[in-house]
Amino acid sequence: MERDQEIARLNRLLFEDAREGSRLAVISGAVTSGKTALLHTVADTAGGRGVRVLPAVASASEQKFPYAVLEQLYQGMPAHLQRSRPRPGLEALRNPHGPIEAELPLLQDFHRTLDELTGDAPVLIAIDDVQFADLPSLRCLAYGIRRCRSEALSVVVSRGSLTGPAATALDELLHEPKVCHVRLAPLTVTGVSTLLDQELGTEEAGRHAAAYHEMTGGNLLLLRGLLDDRFSRLTRGPLDPAPGTDAPVAGELFRQAALSCVYRGGPAHRRVAHGVALLGDATSVPLLSRLIEVEERLVRQSVGLLTEVGILHGGRFRSDAVRAVLQDDLELHELGPLHLRAARLLYEEGADPIDVARHLLSHEAPGPVEEWISQALCDAAVHAIAADRRELAMNCLQMADRYSTDEREALQLQATMVQAMWPFNPLSQMRRLQALAGPAGSGLLPAPQTIPVVIGLLGLGRMGEAAAALEQVNRAADEHPGTDLDTALRAIRLVLSSTYPDHPELRPFLDQEECDGPWDIGPLSPGQSPESPQLTAFRALRTVLSRGVDERAVRAAERVLETVRLSDRTMLTVHAALQTLVYADRHATATSWCDRLIEETSERGAKALLAYFCVLRAQIALRVGRLRDTVRYAERALEELPARGWGVTVGMPLGMLINAHTAMGNHDAAAELLARPVPEEMYRNRFGLHYLYARARHQLATGRQHAALTDFRACGEKMAAWGLDSPATLTWRLGAAETWLTLGGQERAARLAEEQLELAGESSSRTRGAALRVLAATRPLNERIALLQQAVGVLQASGGWYEMARALADLAEAHKQLGDLDTSRLMTRRALRLADSCGAEELSRSLQRTPARSALSEATRTGEDTAAFSELSDAESRVAALAASGYTNREIAAKLYITISTVEQHLTRVYRKINISQRRELPASLDFDVAYTA
Repeated sequence: MERDQEIARLNRLLFEDAREGSRLAVISGAVTSGKTALLHTVADTAGGRGVRVLPAVASASEQKFPYAVLEQLYQGMPAHLQRSRPRPGLEALRNPHGPIEAELPLLQDFHRTLDELTGDAPVLIAIDDVQFADLPSLRCLAYGIRRCRSEALSVVVSRGSLTGPAATALDELLHEPKVCHVRLAPLTVTGVSTLLDQELGTEEAGRHAAAYHEMTGGNLLLLRGLLDDRFSRLTRGPLDPAPGTDAPVAGELFRQAALSCVYRGGPAHRRVAHGVALLGDATSVPLLSRLIEVEERLVRQSVGLLTEVGILHGGRFRSDAVRAVLQDDLELHELGPLHLRAARLLYEEGADPIDVARHLLSHEAPGPVEEWISQALCDAAVHAIAADRRELAMNCLQMADRYSTDEREALQLQATMVQAMWPFNPLSQMRRLQALAGPAGSGLLPAPQTIPVVIGLLGLGRMGEAAAALEQVNRAADEHPGTDLDTALRAIRLVLSSTYPDHPELRPFLDQEECDGPWDIGPLSPGQSPESPQLTAFRALRTVLSRGVDERAVRAAERVLETVRLSDRTMLTVHAALQTLVYADRHATATSWCDRLIEETSERGAKALLAYFCVLRAQIALRVGRLRDTVRYAERALEELPARGWGVTVGMPLGMLINAHTAMGNHDAAAELLARPVPEEMYRNRFGLHYLYARARHQLATGRQHAALTDFRACGEKMAAWGLDSPATLTWRLGAAETWLTLGGQERAARLAEEQLELAGESSSRTRGAALRVLAATRPLNERIALLQQAVGVLQASGGWYEMARALADLAEAHKQLGDLDTSRLMTRRALRLADSCGAEELSRSLQRTPARSALSEATRTGEDTAAFSELSDAESRVAALAASGYTNREIAAKLYITISTVEQHLTRVYRKINISQRRELPASLDFDVAYTA
């Protein structure tokens, strides 16, 4: 090992090299660097060579006793010398204040003793921890060593980094020209690897040498602690250790070794180590010095020693276990005051507020309330919220509330608590929010803290209180125009206009014109200032809800989602931008963002935010016709946030569920949801529209046409009065038109469908496709086919799969009425496939009852003309079966992993072999389909 070279060097110096005069060697190094072990090795080697060894161990506790070390040296001498010599320690104790000249006889006597001893045999004086030796002993040693010219005298001492009051005499003794200094450094990684190989004897151990070195800095005592912990684990574990058990793991023995390293340095050194453990690092020596009230020079010296010994590295602990054991080592009665002092010092220096709060939260000792504490905790809470450290933020706010003596400050703290916890558990904050309504409305709460309270009160349906609080925000914004407060107020106006427009108390704050103006979706014009993402998102949502799909608004919403990170302060902004994409039927983009945000909020544990995004995901699924997904996401939303937590916005998750169950044919489930009590205020916001529309659809599906018509009309009237009557919001006209069709009101149904078609425009949208389907039902049979075919094409392009299944079902029925049974069967199969994939079970059941079959199909089933079908190859049969089931050539190619050209070639041969000329003449026999598509 690395120490073998040092041992050989010392042996040559002390016992082999012929030199004039005595020989002196000093072994130095940090605490627990192996100085004592090396000293003992040298002494044992000397004893084995016939050298008389005079050992002594200096101790800090005996440093005040004169001649304590010298007494130990005399004890190692022959008995006749001990009896004939005076006892210097006892004499000094009798006269501790005697003149230095009085010790001259003792000095001379010690010199003569050394001469006498070395005349008989070689002598080795070995003193451990010489830095703690008492001053009189050091003077005797220096006197005797200088005057003893015998080569038979050797001296070896170990010396630590710290020195006592006898520093000057020690330096005089140890800095002779002929002194050999051996400095013991910690083990290198190579040295650690060698030690591990010797101790563990496994190839695996060598792989962890760097990790062992990283935790210990090469300190032998710490290494031994880690190894002892390992052996302790193995003795308690299985006989065959599992792979990876050679990796270093800090245990009790390692922690005790670390404490031993610290305690050996003395009380001042121990206090420095405790201070570093409390602060977490030693990067600021002045701060550490003020904290523990120790002189900077000594602090710097101790930090250097802690680094040298392997406890610290770069001012920080190498192992968290060492810091933890040092913190636990502090006495309870001094821990609280130290934390408080650390917090005050850090706060005065402008340190990270979270670091300040960490100490304040650990301070439990009673004492006078200091004014700065509450502000420091508030600052830390703000930073913790921004860093998504929710529990820390709440702890800071609650402690600040206990320390607060000012009413306004206490109200601000309560408002901040509500804002911090609302995304995670609104139910736990409702009582606190309600208690803030009065102060917010009377101006006791500052405007920035009032805004979240307003949003919360709106969700609870407490519109009068929300209006009173908004008036206070409005006054503050008038006093400070052009500030962030003004921007936030404009955003609230947009929220009211698009979501809560039906309340007289809030009407003065509605802003119908905010959807106008330049969109920040590209390079800014000279002199143009960028609009805040908050305003952009709410303005985009308002635009789509009131005017329908606007490409500029959609691009602006996408830009917001790309540039704004989800947080407590931006959650409404992100939610509004995502709603814009949902209402604009940007299904793929909205789904991608929604899934990403669901995952993020789920990982954060933000149950309320997760519920909001699950509802949007359910809305996307409903609009594209994925009914099972709609139920799954809407139910999850209500699991994450119970109905009471939704307040007056509960209409959204309930509306999604009712609508989906109705379309699936689960009318009992829909009726059970409709039987649940809901707030009356729900019907006066946009989310209530979705509930009202879903109720109307359920009533229509269960034969209560007049009740359905009432609800559809109510939807339309509200949407028109609120300025939200666009195809993007809800297609109430189509629901009313379908209701009139069941009542025989063809003309009214046609008029409503045409109005919806006109509003939808010429774009290939889901709404346009659905309007064409309803309009077709009002037309004569000979006109119906073309409209339905157009509806199918539009719906296929826009991704409205449930509406497309309904259009295909209507098209199948139209062909059946015209006598074209083969085409009817083909359309039925396509509709059935879509209905099954959407989860539209009721539609699927109705399609399965359709008995449409062609003559050729019946002939095939009864065994006629079977020879023609027997000529088809397996590949041709599979392609024909899929084509008969309604699959397109592209879909068949993808399903069978062949090219579109191959599909076309197979179909051409099939047509020739079974003597048909076009696709719709393919037999649609159920047995035939099942045989080849299973």
